[in-house]
Amino acid sequence: MTEPTPTPSARIVVVDDDEDSRDLFVAVLRINGFEADPFAAAEDALAAVLEHPPDAVLLDITLAGNIDGYELARRLRATGEPPKRILVAVTGHSASTVRSEGVRFDAVFTKPVDPDILVAELRRLVGTR
Repeated sequence: MTEPTPTPSARIVVVDDDEDSRDLFVAVLRINGFEADPFAAAEDALAAVLEHPPDAVLLDITLAGNIDGYELARRLRATGEPPKRILVAVTGHSASTVRSEGVRFDAVFTKPVDPDILVAELRRLVGTR
């Protein structure tokens, strides 16, 4: 007997240019009942978020290309689109370094991220909307 597929509790956009990290985050989220849309490039993620706003954006800070995670977060915050955008940073940098950049993230995780803690925090954040 197969277990029923859980109904997605929230849609999370995952932005990470490292394929292994991106795939891992997506797998963890989907296993825990989230809908997860992966993006390698900030430009593609930005367009998708503006077209169909997710419940949260999980983004790496160091991204290849013209837009890094800080700039992506700034652009997403600048749209002023309700409802409030939930932005969660995942990075190899320290949390204090990320916070010193002046971009407001709802949570900051340093890689490697404990999947259980990440899922619990996303559930908490999405549940406060």
